[in-house]
Amino acid sequence: MLEGGLNEVRASIADVQRTLKENQANLIAMMEKCMGKSVAVDENSSGAVVHAGPVIQIPSEKTDRVGSSRINDEALTEFRHSVKRVELPSFDGDDPAGWISRAEVYFRVQNTTPEVKVSLAQLCMEGSTIHFFNSLLRENEDLSWDGLKEALLE
Repeated sequence: MLEGGLNEVRASIADVQRTLKENQANLIAMMEKCMGKSVAVDENSSGAVVHAGPVIQIPSEKTDRVGSSRINDEALTEFRHSVKRVELPSFDGDDPAGWISRAEVYFRVQNTTPEVKVSLAQLCMEGSTIHFFNSLLRENEDLSWDGLKEALLE
């Protein structure tokens, strides 16, 4: 009897995980489209990993140029190597000021647009903060990053 209940719980958890992965994949696709950045899912972590640089497409006739464009390419390559993986930290409700500070560093490094910040923050909410965040969105569908920061610090 206990084993049957345990199997049901495992099946439910597997369904939830599958749904989360599908939702995450959809959100990542939207983020890539909106931000023009390369986004990948790290199976070993709890969320998406946004790679440090934007996706840059250089027409073939420009790749032969030397000088400043080569220096820029080298700087971009060095930056990408030095910042292997930048992750937006998860937030469980503890130390909102610290989380906001780390999130703002992430947004600055990623050059995140204001329209995307709240959606990315939503991915980081854990535990009871998920419910708090959802209630904020119900109250204000156009919640801004500044509005979210104010609510978290109250």
